[in-house]
Amino acid sequence: MLRRTIELHVDRDSVAMGDDVVSHAGVLSVPRGTLLSAALESASPEIRSPGWSWVAVVDGATTAVWSVDHGVQLLVADRKMKRGPVDVFFRYFVQIDPAWLFDRLSQGAGADRRALEEEYAPIAREKYRAELRRRERELDGRFLSAECVDALRHYGADITLHADVACDFTHDGETWTARRADTMFQVFRGRGGPIASIRPHALGEAWLVGMLGAAARTAAGRAELPDAEPGPGLELTASGGRWMSRGATVVQVYSELAARVAQFAYGRSVTEVRTLLDT
Repeated sequence: MLRRTIELHVDRDSVAMGDDVVSHAGVLSVPRGTLLSAALESASPEIRSPGWSWVAVVDGATTAVWSVDHGVQLLVADRKMKRGPVDVFFRYFVQIDPAWLFDRLSQGAGADRRALEEEYAPIAREKYRAELRRRERELDGRFLSAECVDALRHYGADITLHADVACDFTHDGETWTARRADTMFQVFRGRGGPIASIRPHALGEAWLVGMLGAAARTAAGRAELPDAEPGPGLELTASGGRWMSRGATVVQVYSELAARVAQFAYGRSVTEVRTLLDT
């Protein structure tokens, strides 16, 4: 005798550290004869963030792309489900545009997240920059304070974009980006990952000015940092090429100079840092 319902054994990837503290596996029952598309929609991940992509794997076969934006986009013909249990696993494909991802998989691309991320990266960068330009035009807020921007220009920076969540500039032929990432002040130089992640924001600005000021001093044949009365101490621990702090003040940097600049800037305003650097 056929069962009137079909069991779906559902699981998903974790999306971040901490998300994997508890299991995401569960069992869901749907009426026999339910369309595959409807079953996947009912089993879709509870994390519903626009722009996030998931690939549904059904009994080991890549079957659909799912997103908040577009719902279920099947890569196979829809069908009525007649027997079970059915294993459904949702693979997290990060912030790859779900429409683009569906098109690529429909064209026969393999569901290799790393390869597709690399392919999509230039498109993502262009879309992100276009969004920043829109925010720069339409929103009044700016990521960096006027004092910080003035100090960066004083040390030779050319501001190329300044929106409410990010600021791009060039300095000595290199591209720099300072941006907000949740509660963190992140700084990038050239391509690749961040060279600094700092909290609070005020310390991030003072550190950024300190880095450019140290470069200006070096170019002038002076010591990278001035002899100055020590302020409140910032303890940093070196480990595996990183210098890190612990506690409410968060500093993670990737060079010995960057660590010394963080200790120099700690407890000082942008104006104080600039004054000492110019002394």
